[in-house]
Amino acid sequence: MMVLGLILSGLIGFVLVMIATYAGALRALEVYFDPKQNSIFLSDDHEPPGGQ
Repeated sequence: MMVLGLILSGLIGFVLVMIATYAGALRALEVYFDPKQNSIFLSDDHEPPGGQ
C-alpha cells in the first residue's frame, strides 16, 4: 500500500512538471513566432534592458 502511494505521488508530480513544460514551450514558441511581442532573450539590440 505504501508503494502505491509513492508511485501515485511520483506520477502526479511528473504530470504537473510535464504540463508546466508543455505550457512553457507553447509560450516560448508564441513569443518567438510573433514579431509584435517583446522578449528579453530575442531582442536584436545590444543594449542592456532599460538602458534608455
